[in-house]
Amino acid sequence: MVFANQSSNSGSGTTTQAAGSEQVALQPVAAVGQDPFTGSVANTVATSAYASAPATSYSASASSAGGEVVNGGTAGLYGGSQKLASCDVPKLSGYLKENPDKAQAFAKVESITPDAIDGYLKGLTPVVLRADTRVTNHGYRDGAATPYQAVLQSGTAVLVDSYGVPRVRCACGNPLLPPASVTASPSYQGEAWSTFKGTDVVIVQPAPAPADVIVLTDPQSGGHFDRPVGTTGGGDYSSSASPSGPSSGPSSGPSSGPSSGKSPASPGSPGSSPYSPGSPGSSPGSAPGAPKSPASPASGASYGSSAPGGSASGVNSSGPVGGVSANASGSGD
Repeated sequence: MVFANQSSNSGSGTTTQAAGSEQVALQPVAAVGQDPFTGSVANTVATSAYASAPATSYSASASSAGGEVVNGGTAGLYGGSQKLASCDVPKLSGYLKENPDKAQAFAKVESITPDAIDGYLKGLTPVVLRADTRVTNHGYRDGAATPYQAVLQSGTAVLVDSYGVPRVRCACGNPLLPPASVTASPSYQGEAWSTFKGTDVVIVQPAPAPADVIVLTDPQSGGHFDRPVGTTGGGDYSSSASPSGPSSGPSSGPSSGPSSGKSPASPGSPGSSPYSPGSPGSSPGSAPGAPKSPASPASGASYGSSAPGGSASGVNSSGPVGGVSANASGSGD
């Protein structure tokens, strides 16, 4: 996985990452965070089962974004309660529709048009993080999306695309992109949770091909079940995936290889290529080998293409990430 600094590309969802940027905000499960796009649309019933669960640890390759790279198609990477959505997608879509200024900013981050937001969101899948996860988060200020680097706590409700990449944080409605590359030790800022360890932070690498289903782990039983992409729990069914736990490589299940058919719910611009800025029909970006698919959400995001870290403050926390020491300071979220 190559992380590369990229310049701003208007409408593509990419922004410049300054070399050496190191501020990373720690965001607990229920914290709204700085400059939220919306009120919370997270289902606290679905996420409460993770309140006391320790974050899942992965043994994977280190990345230049300060974390461990995990394939988005890994069975059990995400969790959820069967037949229960962790995020109210219609509520989020309705809120953005009623606030066109925020809809415009949201759409620009995700490289779609405002009128495509409803279909885009319906193509994402509500899940719960099972590991502390590094992302580029976006607040909303003065009519524009404001990107900053963040770690979302295990147990956070998010919407993921068909490549297994987090796209929306449900506690605040913020659009998400993959994390930016950094060349210095991350400086974690904000309120650290008791289970936080810099060495356990993960970065989700897009699966090599879009999936039809996402294999989730139930926090109560520890067993797996399948959730069709773009559904909110009603179509969940028992999984044939091995219950032995997540791995650091591609899943051997349905999300690790080419899609067996047309994805039932992955909208986006027809002919667009995932994780690659530019116009429809552009060549693939950071997910080599992923076929162009009209069912894939148009992202425009390449790993390492997001903006510099923002600020947050609170209790100090520290720990090595990717084998390097991480200083922590600041206050608040």
